[in-house]
Amino acid sequence: MAAPPPQAAPSAPAAAAAARPPGLTGTDGLLVLMTLIWGVNYIVIKAEFKVFTPLSFNAVRFLLAAVSVGFVAWGAGARRPGRRELLRLSLLGVLGNTVYQLCYIEGMARTRAGNAALIMAAVPVLTAVSSHLLGHDRLRWRDVVGLALSTAGIATLVWGSGADVGVRGTVAGDLLMLLAVVFWTAYTVLAKPLVDSLGPTVTTAWTMGLGAIPLLVICAPAAVAQRWGAVTPAAWLGAGFSSLGSLVLAYLIWYRGVERLGATRTAFYSNFSPVVTLLAAWPLLGETPTPWQIVGAGGIFGSLALVRS
Repeated sequence: MAAPPPQAAPSAPAAAAAARPPGLTGTDGLLVLMTLIWGVNYIVIKAEFKVFTPLSFNAVRFLLAAVSVGFVAWGAGARRPGRRELLRLSLLGVLGNTVYQLCYIEGMARTRAGNAALIMAAVPVLTAVSSHLLGHDRLRWRDVVGLALSTAGIATLVWGSGADVGVRGTVAGDLLMLLAVVFWTAYTVLAKPLVDSLGPTVTTAWTMGLGAIPLLVICAPAAVAQRWGAVTPAAWLGAGFSSLGSLVLAYLIWYRGVERLGATRTAFYSNFSPVVTLLAAWPLLGETPTPWQIVGAGGIFGSLALVRS
């Protein structure tokens, strides 16, 4: 009997797609927790800026976050990266923890909240396309439809809130937010090989630690000028949540998602943060959701059902 012909090895995107578990998993649950943290963090930051300047606030939370995630990696017995890996981790740290944070904070200060939400909704789209082109993930028709549905959901949610959206006087801020999207996407997609080889804990610890160094240098003048005596205990608690929650825990979950589900499916969860902010603002700020906001949130949840099916 003749031997069967040899089977061609699956392509990298096909193999990666096959490794992604179908349906919801424990990692999806953690990503939901991450979106809860980031959604509440938006409200926390608005309150913190009444006490802190933006750069002094970033200095506090990144100093605490870099030290904390370093202890997490040390406690987990994480190995020290090699020289080549350190160079790549340094580049990613600057992209995702220095340049991204500066563009995001300064962009938020110069544009409308509605503009910022719409621009940040481009993260899943840009991440999906970049991951597909680099061969990390294979885009399915469900992913494409899910991307469109999620983006439409964000737009409906923003306009349904009555938020001010426009470009008059916000061009500089909008460009900074767009740059923030590009740098965060690069941080996510380019880290995939390192996450696979080093793990999410080591990758997060080193990128955050190395990226925090230039960020702290840039933020130092603002930290010196900060009126520390005016910082209340509640403000310190908020800074702790924003540091340990939105940076340490959320970043560790983000890279776990990149490792287990891929960058494309992980990035979808970033569009859930505005929904969480909407729901959190209801009891905390007394802001009742409008019918159009509910429709927009439904579109975002529908996109998840498509992508994770």
